[in-house]
Amino acid sequence: MDNAMQLATIIGPVFLVIGLSILFYAEQWLKLVKGFAKDHFMLLFGSFFSLIIGLILINMHNAWEWNWELIITLTGWGMFLKGAFYFLAPGEWTKGVLQSFSSLNVLYVDGVLATVLGAYLSYLAYLV
Repeated sequence: MDNAMQLATIIGPVFLVIGLSILFYAEQWLKLVKGFAKDHFMLLFGSFFSLIIGLILINMHNAWEWNWELIITLTGWGMFLKGAFYFLAPGEWTKGVLQSFSSLNVLYVDGVLATVLGAYLSYLAYLV
């Protein structure tokens, strides 16, 4: 099994569970995001792990080809850039980004996107 498929066996179910959680419990997720927007320093612990996991994904799989494996590459780069942003950006920028995600509509779009990507990667990893 190549790196992309191994990573899909992890990322797929994680995206699926998180996406469904966002869809089922959107109001609780909204409270969490609003809490982070008020006190963005709570994000430092998660940002550290996002930075590390993003770098691991990038180093294990960094293929820029137009196929399903691009999801893995974009996930790695997205996590790395998100972690770097939260560490390096001024606090007001961080609060602004978090406030832009502080709506139920945005959370539902995120939940649907994560669920669809998670289901797709899980399907590829476990059923094909």
